[in-house]
Formats: sequence, C-alpha cells, structure tokens
Amino acid sequence: MTTEIFPADKMRNPLAGIAITVDGPTASGKGTLAKALARHYKMKFLDTGAVYRAVALSMKKQGFDPADTVAAEAAAKNLDFDFRHKGDNVFGVWVAGEEVTDEIRSLEIGQAASQVAAQPAVRAALKDFQVNYAMKWKPLVGVILDGRDCGARICPEAEVKLVLTADVEERGRRRWLEVTAKGETVPLEQVIEQVAARDAWDVQKKNTLLAEDAITIDGTHIDQAAVLAEAMRIVDGKLKDHLI
Repeated sequence: MTTEIFPADKMRNPLAGIAITVDGPTASGKGTLAKALARHYKMKFLDTGAVYRAVALSMKKQGFDPADTVAAEAAAKNLDFDFRHKGDNVFGVWVAGEEVTDEIRSLEIGQAASQVAAQPAVRAALKDFQVNYAMKWKPLVGVILDGRDCGARICPEAEVKLVLTADVEERGRRRWLEVTAKGETVPLEQVIEQVAARDAWDVQKKNTLLAEDAITIDGTHIDQAAVLAEAMRIVDGKLKDHLI
C-alpha cells in the first residue's frame, strides 16, 4: 500500500518530528480540519477513515458482504491504497489505480466501513499500516492523522491531540448537504438517524477511543473558519518553540 500525498519538502519543515491527531465522530468536520492544518503547516496527512472506506469499497466491487470476516481481512492486507494531494485543500483517494474519492463517501460505503472497522483482524492490519505511515513521515516533515482513535491508539505519543465534535443534528445536516450535493436523494431526517446509528455502532464496537489528554473543540455553532482558527491557536500555543 502506498500513501504518497505530495513530495516531501526540500527544506526541512520546522514541524519535522511533530505529530498532530484530530479525532471525532462521523461528520464532525475532523477531515476538513485536518486537511486544512496539513496545508497550513505543510505536514503529511492521512485520513484513517478513508482507509476503512477503501476496504469496504474494494469488498463491494468484488461482491463480498462487509460482514464477511475472511474476505475483509484479505481485502485489508492486500489493499492497493493511494492518498494523493490534488491541489489547494483537495486530497484524492485511489484504489487499485482508480480514483474513488467520491465513491468512498457515499452513505452505503460509510455504513459498510463501520462493519469492516469493527472486525479485529481488519483493525490490526490497518493499524500496522497507519502506525508505519506516521513513523515514516513524522521525522521528515511532521504528520497529521484524522480518525476516531488516532490520539489514543495510532499515535499516542502525538505532541498535539485534538477532538472535534458537534451535536448529532448538526452533523447529520452536514452529511446530508454533502451527499445531496453529489446527487443522492435522501431525507434529512434519515441521514440524521444514520449518523446517530453510526455513533451507537461505534460505541458498541469500541471503534472510537479518544485520548484523555486531547483538547476538544465543539463545532456545533461555529463555522469551519472559526474551527480552524481555534485549532491553529491551540497548535501554535503548544508548538511555539518549533514555530519560532
């Protein structure tokens, strides 16, 4: 599996040796925040949730049920995954040489990904990949990871750990805007119910584990720009010695 996003900077990044994690529930905006931070600080980025979604999509294309543990483990171990920077704040996902950025963001794949992520063998295979990714890029240009357990399980030694949250109605509204913008027709109430169900599933299957020393940002009543500004204030404060 390869995850080259953009070429390593020729000049040493002042945040080389630093890891930042951004965790939170589904549709909280953690991915948008993590990508914006990665662009601002010129650090490597990995959306760990996209890896699980890629496994789910790969299984679907091969005709497997996401609950098939044998097929899921094989798909995780053999996944040909590539995360590429496409310009501005846009990051694309490729599986087996095919761009699947939009496909993996469908409601169907999101629900399948939650089933895949609940399987211990899959989590073990993909955890190894995520840990190795962080270990590779952290000393070179620094790394930012977003997911549900990055600060607690994937990169517990991260220098900055953030948790981004929002209430379920607001997260459901955001996910509804996202999927309808791509042409899917679905009632808002249904999407809110699906987001709530995903929260319950993650709790039941222990997919989410937040670091006790993480700093929480509640994005329910503030926009993306305000969330980014608050996150940058926290990062700058914690890493001021590195940013001089």
